[in-house]
Amino acid sequence: MSRTKTFTFVVAALLFGAVIWWTVSKSSDGENPSSVASLNRLAAEINRGVPLMIDKETELLGAAGTEGMLIYNYRLVSYSVAQLDAARFAAGAKERVSQGACSRPETRDDLLKPGVTLRYSYFDKDKQHIATIDVLPADCGY
Repeated sequence: MSRTKTFTFVVAALLFGAVIWWTVSKSSDGENPSSVASLNRLAAEINRGVPLMIDKETELLGAAGTEGMLIYNYRLVSYSVAQLDAARFAAGAKERVSQGACSRPETRDDLLKPGVTLRYSYFDKDKQHIATIDVLPADCGY
């Protein structure tokens, strides 16, 4: 997969996550944002609209919340795991996803600063795992 396509997948995933969080983030003021209850509620809101094509190559399959972690599951609809170098994909995506999450106020301030890890799991067209990328609060200096 080219660097441009990798970049497109990562940016699309990050932007969708940011938009969803921005929409839902203020609905539970006063609740610990890293709690299972808060993250499950956010995941449930995301899951109301899935599956959702983020772009022509990337589909959001769903989200899940666990203690201190919000997990996004994406499928690359035109690729099989055999066509990709998973380590290279993950390495290229990690930097871009981290930069985007750390620079966006809605993910930085509402999720990462309070200690939530953002996990982006990517699957191929047959739903075989390709790579998982975690953005930790420490990746943004928290």
